[in-house]
Amino acid sequence: MRQFMLFPKKFALALHTGILLTILATTGLANDLKIENVHFIHRPETTGEMRAMLDLSWQNAWHSNRNHDAAWIFLKFIYPNGNGYAHATLASDGHRALAVPGSEAPPAQIEVSEDRTGFFIYATKPHRGAVQWRVSVQLDTTAYQQRFRQARLEAYGIEMVYIPEGPFTLGDPGSAALNFGAFYKSDDNGQPNGLIRVNSEAEISVGNISGQLYYQSQTQDYQGDQLGPVPAAFPKGFQAFYLMKYELNQGQYAGFLNTLSDEATFELFTFGGRSYFDKRGTIRLEGHKYVAGRPQRPLNFSSWDGGLAFADWAALRPMTELEYTKASRGPETPKAGEFPWGTASRDRLAREVGPDDELGMTNDWEESKLTDQTREVFGASYYWVMDLAGSVWERVITIGKPDGRAFQGSHGDGRLGERSHATNDDWPHDYAGKQGHGYRGGGFYDQGMRVHEFNPHSPIAYRRYGAWSGAFPSKAYGFRCARTAPR
Repeated sequence: MRQFMLFPKKFALALHTGILLTILATTGLANDLKIENVHFIHRPETTGEMRAMLDLSWQNAWHSNRNHDAAWIFLKFIYPNGNGYAHATLASDGHRALAVPGSEAPPAQIEVSEDRTGFFIYATKPHRGAVQWRVSVQLDTTAYQQRFRQARLEAYGIEMVYIPEGPFTLGDPGSAALNFGAFYKSDDNGQPNGLIRVNSEAEISVGNISGQLYYQSQTQDYQGDQLGPVPAAFPKGFQAFYLMKYELNQGQYAGFLNTLSDEATFELFTFGGRSYFDKRGTIRLEGHKYVAGRPQRPLNFSSWDGGLAFADWAALRPMTELEYTKASRGPETPKAGEFPWGTASRDRLAREVGPDDELGMTNDWEESKLTDQTREVFGASYYWVMDLAGSVWERVITIGKPDGRAFQGSHGDGRLGERSHATNDDWPHDYAGKQGHGYRGGGFYDQGMRVHEFNPHSPIAYRRYGAWSGAFPSKAYGFRCARTAPR
């Protein structure tokens, strides 16, 4: 199976000749990202140096002529006794990545975000396989506070996929998609006259006028208000962005909860329903620590505000429904009823939720066998993003509601606000009474449930619930984060 984020089990704190050294031992699951041997070095009385060092590795990395994967890494000072955390700010330079002796990893690129809340790291040369680097990053000394001396430094990472800049097409050429709110190019009477090509991040006009984006809406609550425009600031998927390779999982969310203050966990630990543990939920409290019994299992029963809080905490953001389409099909010409793996058929698909409630491969294939020719076996998108259809529903910022269209793509800063809510003003928060998100991709509900257009897989363009911001947390609702790529 897989892991996107690793949380340390043990740490040791030592003070030696002006060097504050924190060593974090991490253990991994069977697949992917590992962060180990994290050291915090601070020499305030001599060089003033303040940096973090860590060993980083993951399986099945790639850098191709199409795109590459990456790890998003961020650091936090964790206060003792459940008193919360402080997000570490990186310096603008002074970072390096070296191959671990004995490994065959290619050279690495460290790409620090403009707001210096974290960095992407990825292979710079053509590669397919494992990567392993020793990373050293310089921290911003002006942001360091004396109270950090009582904290421990932890490093977190999430596997991401780079979606390159470029045009793509919205909609579906099949007539059946129209009944599910699929986008199309309008004629003078609001009827379909082709598909919509997104060629830039410029404003998109919406309406029943020739050449404008339009869609059928049986109800505004489900498909949207058919109004616009979609402002230039709204992320449309043309500009390059990163998207989580997998959905947010239960281990990640448990680790997130463990960094919060006791008071904050009352707001964000919402898994108290009677059927939670019967419907694939595994997060529980052991002593004073949240533990996921199946940490690699996709997070379900996620609330929208809980997902936004995680995105803000991780210095990421939610994705839009236009970005969902770009990540799914890339620049390819749309096919009628197609899924993210490029066909309208499930016949070859071998990735599903099994009788044991685990998401995996029914043919026991490992992800090293994923290629452009085996995408429909793995259910991988054009850019090799996993599970954009099936597993749990993808929550997206919709263009079908004013609160969604007001989204400007701002990133979280790693710091939560009152009651540990996300604080970005342009995000459509449920707690603020906004309605600006919807659902794409379908979701798995129950064992033995009849397969239909939305259980467990939904075609790329189908938007039956593309503008629906309602519903309580459900066994089939998940979350996935994005981040605009540094320029």
